[in-house]
Amino acid sequence: MRSIAPLFDQITAEVEALGELRDKPSGTIRISCTDDQIELCVRPMLAEFLASYPDITLEFYVDYGFTNVVEERFDAGIRMGESISKDMIAVRIGPDWRLAVVGSPEYFARNPAPTTPMS
Repeated sequence: MRSIAPLFDQITAEVEALGELRDKPSGTIRISCTDDQIELCVRPMLAEFLASYPDITLEFYVDYGFTNVVEERFDAGIRMGESISKDMIAVRIGPDWRLAVVGSPEYFARNPAPTTPMS
């Protein structure tokens, strides 16, 4: 019986090590977003996140279309508020943005002032 005691100790140690891994987030997170969203929303939080979760790898896919994150097997997608599908769960990760049209006086002397964001 004494000869197998070290094996039981080793099994116990291995099971405890597996339990520690279970409570430690790890793996790859795939995120669909634009490069602006990376710069404005993600980059300010990135260093702290990676330091807190060193076993997580982040993959960012820059996409300016409306890729279906579920069909394309992404873990998350960063979108502007009005671009969120009704069946998706949304969590705010940044402040509201305010867009403005800017131009030189010379430009507006030659071109009419826009009346909508697309004009």
